[in-house]
Amino acid sequence: MDLAPLLAGRLRDGLRTGVPGDGPGAAPGTIIVDRDCNLVAATDQAWRWIARLGLQPPNEAEPLPGFIYAIAARVAATPGRPAARMRLQTADGQWAVVHVAAITDAAEGYAVTLERAHSDDLAPLLMRAWSLTPREREVALLVLAGLSSDEIEATLFISPHTARDHLKAIFGKLGIRRRRDLTSVLTATR
Repeated sequence: MDLAPLLAGRLRDGLRTGVPGDGPGAAPGTIIVDRDCNLVAATDQAWRWIARLGLQPPNEAEPLPGFIYAIAARVAATPGRPAARMRLQTADGQWAVVHVAAITDAAEGYAVTLERAHSDDLAPLLMRAWSLTPREREVALLVLAGLSSDEIEATLFISPHTARDHLKAIFGKLGIRRRRDLTSVLTATR
């Protein structure tokens, strides 16, 4: 049994649930860890985000969720990489973005920020979930930027027929008929 179509469908359904509003937990939270990923400090809002993600509360053995260690390790393992980010779905079906940036002063460690995801954080993820090709992603991003068909053709150096074919393919994959629908699907406001 091939599980890929089922999993892709579930991911797409989850992505459609949207971006958190300005309700509880919408303000960013910050966690500071040292270079060995030991907890130095955290705001109350950071703990609210961790709870909203449906993760275990901190304990002596593991004071932070595993994803924080993983993303900090990604920054540490890549010399010259000042930051990394990941998107996570909250327990209530909304989306959060986690940013980790290296602290370069004498303290040396990482600043971790948890905040609500914005539409520009979600569009690339949604395009991959809908299996858009790289060229279809380019066209979709230009539609999201508000470009007309003529402007898309000129920007990508493609013919009107090719532009229409890409839009038709995108619309077919997303099950939509209009540009306005494309914007709402790819910004998770549907």
